[in-house]
Amino acid sequence: MKKLLYLFLFTCIYSSNSFAAPGDTTWVTVYENRKIDHYGDFDTTAALPAGGTSYRKIRMHYILGRYNCPAGTQYCGSWDYTTLLYAKPANADTVEIGRVITPYATDWSISRKHDYIIDVTDYASILKGNLDMRFAYQGYSWGFTLTLKLEYIEGVPPMEAVAVENIYDGYFPYGKTTDPIENYLTNKTFQYSAPAARAMIKNIISGHGSDDTGCGEFCSKYYQQKINGNSIAQKQLWKSDCGVNNISPQTGTWLFDRANWCPGEIVYPIFHDLSTYTNPGTNFDVNMDFEPYTSPSQGNIGGYSVTSQLITYKAPNHALDASIEEIIAPTNDPNFTRSNGICNNPIIRIKNVGTQVLTSLTIQYNLAGGQVGTYNWTGNLPFLAEEVVDLGSNTAIFNGNESNVFEVRLTSFNGQANDENAFNNSYKSTFTHVKSYPTKFRMYFKTNNASSPTNPAYNETNWTIKDASGTVVASRVNNVNNTLYIDTLELPTGCYTFEMTDDNCDGISWWYYQYYNVNPGVGQARFIKDVNQSTLKNFNGDFGCNIKERFTVGYVLDIPENEKEEIQLNLFPNPAKQEIQIELGLQKTENIAYSIVDVSGKSVKEDNLSLAPSSVGKIDLKGFKNGIYFMNCTFENGATTSQKFVIQH
Repeated sequence: MKKLLYLFLFTCIYSSNSFAAPGDTTWVTVYENRKIDHYGDFDTTAALPAGGTSYRKIRMHYILGRYNCPAGTQYCGSWDYTTLLYAKPANADTVEIGRVITPYATDWSISRKHDYIIDVTDYASILKGNLDMRFAYQGYSWGFTLTLKLEYIEGVPPMEAVAVENIYDGYFPYGKTTDPIENYLTNKTFQYSAPAARAMIKNIISGHGSDDTGCGEFCSKYYQQKINGNSIAQKQLWKSDCGVNNISPQTGTWLFDRANWCPGEIVYPIFHDLSTYTNPGTNFDVNMDFEPYTSPSQGNIGGYSVTSQLITYKAPNHALDASIEEIIAPTNDPNFTRSNGICNNPIIRIKNVGTQVLTSLTIQYNLAGGQVGTYNWTGNLPFLAEEVVDLGSNTAIFNGNESNVFEVRLTSFNGQANDENAFNNSYKSTFTHVKSYPTKFRMYFKTNNASSPTNPAYNETNWTIKDASGTVVASRVNNVNNTLYIDTLELPTGCYTFEMTDDNCDGISWWYYQYYNVNPGVGQARFIKDVNQSTLKNFNGDFGCNIKERFTVGYVLDIPENEKEEIQLNLFPNPAKQEIQIELGLQKTENIAYSIVDVSGKSVKEDNLSLAPSSVGKIDLKGFKNGIYFMNCTFENGATTSQKFVIQH
């Protein structure tokens, strides 16, 4: 692997359309579009900065893409698989520095990528010099590419990392009476000494495999972290928000909640601060106990992938230091898709990186060159605590300003004009303005046949439109199954949020139910023009728990619409037999190029179809075998859309 080391001014380099505070940044490329074509390890040696420089933050960019598998490839599913990144320093523990579960991405084009950003500052003590690194892929189908970059941002960190060592590292069975997980999570003794002044435990844990009850992937269990025999924390290992995944929709069972992970997401670490339980130069015992559980099957056992590390640090560097960690909205960062776009209520994440409790901040924000808004935050953040801050409704900064650069900065700290570290007090992001709709249009909404689990008399899906103050100005709730509703909306100038929610967190059209003969039908939702009922906006029915559309009415902005925006593709009946009908929300007659791809990634039919607005095309499926397929459509302007369907004779 060729080793690349680049040095740039940080004011010129940014990732995911966001800019951090001033300071020099070093970028290192570890893997460049590496094709993931087998199960197992992908090893390389990276040429990292030699050391001696202080870095405020080190960020790992795990950029996932797709490649076309060769013809005849049996397994090219690109499904949800566990991937792990390891650093392998000489004469020290090999340590996991990040874990990402790949998305169900069978329908990704080869041009699509996603940049997962993982903070790896805790590993600064080993991320230097010529370092052996490993990417471990635990999947049995291929099609992904990996680009891995490390971003070294110069400055002073909250605490300088001294060392890292493993407490536990492995995949352990759960619920087996002859081989319980506690056999692996045994009591261990540690000690740290100067220059280390404090320690933390960092746990990365995810449940995989399944017994007859769904453990470990589909069961919610806890662990207790123990120091010197005493429990200092209890953590539930469960992700209950997979249905609001930012990488959605996906092609598989992406919206099922799981044991501390979701398809297409980072497995986020859990930290336990040991500063009140340990002292330098003194031995202490570490242990982890999982919730007691006995599997009824015994022969078919799931388990947990457990990485537990002891990380030691020097004393904190600052007493008063607040940091803007990231801009959640507005931004084009794909990791915050569901929070964007916006026309009011900017959102940021702040962190207290000083030992003094943070109680107040003055936050100023604006679009580049435009009107400045001010938000006075109050709270009670101890050292290293974080908070997501909604800067409130302020449509004035958006109305009439065509800049797509959002700026935010901290200007007062606990009543003082400055804190001890100015480099983390400002942030910028680029974003895309929301669409502006006519003052009068219609909401086209057809319910599916799925009743609400909390109110079976009505359909599980509802929608609302709220103005900038959060007041509901239009809604449709308590709807009847399998019914078409067309509501006329007439709105004054302003910023609005449309939200459709689903009580079962399975959208209004999900392939899984159709394939397994639990078919609630296919719902549809779109904004249409009041005059000719042509489509203004289609909403993908596979949206999980909710879908939002922020928009304006009457705003003075001369910004062209994004012509490459994905158009919703409706396929019915689904499951299909001998024929499938295709409907697209088109605004003019178009010649559509389509391909039908099977689950292995092989194209089984390609053709063209001319469609007019509000028309339906028919595609012959005679001779196709039962199974899962993908309909991929390409429009005249190059935009694409894709939808999964099932053939079941």
